[in-house]
Parts: sequence; structure tokens; C-alpha cells
Amino acid sequence: MLIEELYDALIEAGASEAKAKAAARAIADYEKRFGGIEGEVASLRSDVRTELTEFRTEVGRNFAEVNRQFTEFRSDVEGKFLEFRSDMDKQFAGVDRQFAESRAYVEKEFTDISGTLKLHNWMMGTTIALLTAMFLKMFY
Repeated sequence: MLIEELYDALIEAGASEAKAKAAARAIADYEKRFGGIEGEVASLRSDVRTELTEFRTEVGRNFAEVNRQFTEFRSDVEGKFLEFRSDMDKQFAGVDRQFAESRAYVEKEFTDISGTLKLHNWMMGTTIALLTAMFLKMFY
């Protein structure tokens, strides 16, 4: 194979026929090589695209699996937290009940003590008034 345009141009430029044919054939061989290289690059590009598509698919599957596991883990943690919270609520309800009972008992006792103190104060005041009246009657 030979590139006729190059051959004609070399002949017009004054090159011998043999040299013009050799140069045109050499350039044709280079063009053939470049064509082969272009084919290989296109094939390589197609292979890279295929590999990249497969890689993206695999990464997508892996992320989906990680997301599924994370969602499962989160659900498990939330369930355990709700169970823990429920247990704590039950325990605190018992503590609240005991605290309310204790407070009611203490308030009752303080009320009783306060009432007793008022009675004692009233009795002491009455006793002091009676003694004062008796002293006044005796000495005046």
C-alpha cells in the first residue's frame, strides 16, 4: 500500500521514483500502525469502561450492604435503649413511690410533733398563768 498524494508530491519535489515509492510506503505503514494503535486504544478504553462499571456496581453493592448492616445495628441499639429506658422507668417509678411514701410519713410525723409542741406550749402557758395567778393571790 502506498499513499499516492505523498508519492505525487515527492515526485514533483524532485525525488526519484524509487525513493518516492519507498517514502510513501513507509508513511502508509506508519498509518497502518497508527490505525492498529487506535484500535487497541479503543479496545482498552472499552475494557476500562467495563471494569469501571463493574467496580462502581461492586462499590454500590458494598455500600448497600454496609448501609443495611448499619440500619440493622441502629435498630438493635434503639431497641436495647428503649428496653433499658423502660427498665429505668420501672425502677424510678418504684423509687418515686417509695419517696412519696417516705415523704408522707415524715410530713405526718412533723405534723404530729408540731401539734404536740403547740399543745405543750399551750399547757406551759396555762401552767405559767396559773402559777402567776397563785403567786399574785398569795403575795398581794
